[in-house]
Amino acid sequence: MSTTRVQPFNQGEIEIQTKLGVHEQVMAFAPRVIREFMPDQHREFFAQLPLLFVGSIDARGRPWASAVFGRPGFLHAPQPTVLQVNTHPSFGDPLNYNLQIGNSLGFLGLEHHTRRRNRLSGKVAVRDANGFEIAVDQSFGNCPRYIHARTFDILPEIDQNNATLPMQRFRKLGARAKKIIADTRSFFIASYFREDANNPSHGADVSHRGGEPGFVKISGDDTLTYPEFSGNLHYNTLGNIHKNPLAGLLFMDFDNGDMLYLTCSAEIIWESEDLVDFDGAQQLVRFRLDQGILVQGAMPLRWQSQEASANFYGLGTWKKVAQKQNKRANEWQDYRVTTINCESSSIESFHLEPLGGGPVPSHKAGQFLPIKVQAPGWDKPEIRTYTISSGPGSPNYRLSIKRETGGNGNEPGLVSNFFHRHVGPGSIISARKPGGSFTLHKTDNRPIVLLSAGVGITPMISMMADLAQENDNRKLWFLHGARNSRMHAFRNLVSILSRRLPQAEVFYSYSQPLASDRLGVDYDQKGHIDMAVLKTLLPFDDYQFYLCGPELFMQGLYAGLRDMNIAEDRIHYEFFGKGGLKPPKVVEEVTAKTVRFEKSGVEATWTGKGSLLALAEAAGLEPPSSCRVGACNTCVTNVVHGKVTYPDGQPPGLAQGQALICLAQPDPNSKKPLVLDV
Repeated sequence: MSTTRVQPFNQGEIEIQTKLGVHEQVMAFAPRVIREFMPDQHREFFAQLPLLFVGSIDARGRPWASAVFGRPGFLHAPQPTVLQVNTHPSFGDPLNYNLQIGNSLGFLGLEHHTRRRNRLSGKVAVRDANGFEIAVDQSFGNCPRYIHARTFDILPEIDQNNATLPMQRFRKLGARAKKIIADTRSFFIASYFREDANNPSHGADVSHRGGEPGFVKISGDDTLTYPEFSGNLHYNTLGNIHKNPLAGLLFMDFDNGDMLYLTCSAEIIWESEDLVDFDGAQQLVRFRLDQGILVQGAMPLRWQSQEASANFYGLGTWKKVAQKQNKRANEWQDYRVTTINCESSSIESFHLEPLGGGPVPSHKAGQFLPIKVQAPGWDKPEIRTYTISSGPGSPNYRLSIKRETGGNGNEPGLVSNFFHRHVGPGSIISARKPGGSFTLHKTDNRPIVLLSAGVGITPMISMMADLAQENDNRKLWFLHGARNSRMHAFRNLVSILSRRLPQAEVFYSYSQPLASDRLGVDYDQKGHIDMAVLKTLLPFDDYQFYLCGPELFMQGLYAGLRDMNIAEDRIHYEFFGKGGLKPPKVVEEVTAKTVRFEKSGVEATWTGKGSLLALAEAAGLEPPSSCRVGACNTCVTNVVHGKVTYPDGQPPGLAQGQALICLAQPDPNSKKPLVLDV
């Protein structure tokens, strides 16, 4: 019989192969190895197996990955184009509902102790009391990379695969599901591309993924991410997800026999800082859970591990990635100032590139860059954070810094004015990895309102550039307040970006317009941006609000939005002033906690809002601090008694018993009083 007579790949696979520059290389051999029938060695191989992995599609178009079990010989190929499966799906397996005559299925035969595997696709031709029969569309072998070798024992339950078992359905991952995923060395992923039912390259697929325990990252209760390593260059799974961003996942507890079935949306991540740090990874794939099923003891086999695949050695894990990133987060890197641009009468932009060349570490729109400078006469280096005003993906960092009044000794503006007075092209500046949580919520489809005043425009420019780069079609309001046209930064850039965002509305307010400033041309109103302006402009709905600017501007808008019952999690802000942003009086859901500052003999009550640094300052104390965003470690304080917590995650590099009080809050679950060495 001949090998495949038509194009062996679907459009998604071809596009991924072309994107990665391997399509011609693959086509040099693929038509010879991807067949429209099973060669004799494949037919013999399937007959040896105690299980078969299956990819199927449910009535809603969602993929599921499954496994069917039987004593060796339950798979039989009486002809090269027919595979008989003499068993039924296990209790709780979604395949029970997806085995409809004519449905396309993908199959993977995997012999764990030899790491040999073969792939198959076809359609359900027969379903009867004995099982089901597949009409073969395609058959081809796979390489044994990333397979963990195991031997198996057969349990008597293999002959009772329809017995009722404990089962649960869920839409959020519970503790048991997370444990299975965290411990896994392998999982199975189903996907599909289906435009032409008669094309053998179209249909369902199921494939194996392997790595060290911890290679699948769990985020929250519904998100998983894994690194995609190099394989046979077919890119069957990525090609399907590229065209149809859905996937089914199967995790198997090889020790206890539990089966975890997940169906998810899927996203291919081509560029990420994690990719740089994940040894061997070419892409990341992220899943968001739609529905899950956990069936206890469903696998009628028990397994004993043999040696891990040699290909595992040197591959990264998410723990190793976190260690690399935490280490780099505390390292200073030298940057050269390449150019300086005047943005307004008080704001200049300083462009930084790595001194050793290469790209800058990636950042998210709205994040800041911690920098360190020391001038003659200063006792020690000064650390500050400045928002990166350039968008993600820019070849360098742009820091847009305002010239402040004062700036001598310890007065405000010391470092900002140092930039304006002493930094020029060729100057060397030390910086750490970008940080900060004031970033766009990209998974949220709500309209966006960017509210800024003065130099608070800098994160908004980065966010707007990011939205324009991604051709975001959400409704966007960009509202900015300045004193006048002379003090108005980035006007031309906003104009350019807004033209790339068809649903963008731009509004400017000048508090002290010049005689030459034209109402309706240069600015839209005289005065400040406040709630009255928002009520006039916005048809109030469910938005994501982003605020950055002077304290009074921020306080007024935050309080006004909360008074209109805008949820706190819809109001995002960046604030660097002392004491933090004070929310309006609302009913507190967090029990008030007393914090004692031991050295000062002062007690203060924390009511569920703000950092411990803000609490100390509100009590009249002045603990050492600088950046106020967890970048400089100036405010590190010993915890004498009790516990602290961090809303945005534990910062790196802290010793046991220490707290970064600019980020820390009292642990609301701790019954012990909190005592700090302040």
